[in-house]
Amino acid sequence: MKRDIMKIAFIVLKSPQEQDPTQMIRAFSSKEDASVILVEDGVLQALSTTASEAMAKSASEVLASKEDLEAKGFSQSDLKIGKAIGYPEIVDCIMERTERTITV
Repeated sequence: MKRDIMKIAFIVLKSPQEQDPTQMIRAFSSKEDASVILVEDGVLQALSTTASEAMAKSASEVLASKEDLEAKGFSQSDLKIGKAIGYPEIVDCIMERTERTITV
């Protein structure tokens, strides 16, 4: 099975109240080449309508840590964008499907 290679994975650790990562994402990548991985408080980005709309314009893929969502009392059904995945899938995305990783 051929995997789609995303050029850059942006790991977002902060909530939308702390940071808007979309400017950096657009500065370093095209939408087609950007994958966003939300971990820790970054998962809150996918729960906010405003932050989700900005992410949709900046990246072709948004992945949220299922474990971090659940630790905050949320689930896949609460996401406004993207999908919830486990840490093994996050590692696979970083190691196998991207050329570079930037933590924002």
